[in-house]
Amino acid sequence: MATTPINIMIVDDHQIIIDGIKSVLSDESTIFVIAEANNGRDAIALLENKAVDIILMDIEMPILNGCDATAIITAKYPYIKVIALTTYDEKSIVKKMLNSGASGYVLKNINKQILIKAIDTVARGEIYYSSEIPILLANNTTIANDIIPQKQTTQNTILSTREIEIVQLIANGLSSNEIADKLFLSPKTIETHRTNIMRKLDIRNVVGLVKYAIKNGLIE
Repeated sequence: MATTPINIMIVDDHQIIIDGIKSVLSDESTIFVIAEANNGRDAIALLENKAVDIILMDIEMPILNGCDATAIITAKYPYIKVIALTTYDEKSIVKKMLNSGASGYVLKNINKQILIKAIDTVARGEIYYSSEIPILLANNTTIANDIIPQKQTTQNTILSTREIEIVQLIANGLSSNEIADKLFLSPKTIETHRTNIMRKLDIRNVVGLVKYAIKNGLIE
């Protein structure tokens, strides 16, 4: 649980959803809903005067949809994190939101505990998915060394086989501890690999790694 305040904006074209989320978060001592909007355009306008840390962003909205709004917001305000909060679980939409700069993707059927976990995780600079999303992105594709997609770019060749495997696992939403357990390595070793991968690819955060994995065909 975060100990520093997290300022939230909720963007959804259904006011009842906004009111419900506000009610769910109302008793959290470090999470504050300070702004709300019913479309992407209004959300962007509000950011000029609101110190927002995380945006809970619906996708299908009038005037300006969540994907386009996320791309604009993350380009203009790179310090603001966006979590897609939606009913859509189609792989193409998930990938579009991640490519737009979203740091998380959760479905509206989650409970309060998962929503708070998503907010806390993204606030720490990590990425968070609903449990269904990594499976959806992986599309039952194994990460065996002999089936890495042939369309990988020249940049992939600077990564070792182990590093590519770790990138795939990170992109599928696994934490360092989970990756360590899966690969029978220590968390410290995974963190070392992670640091080396980011240095080689000149990537600064997990969102960048996920976007790299999608772009280079490391996850379907």
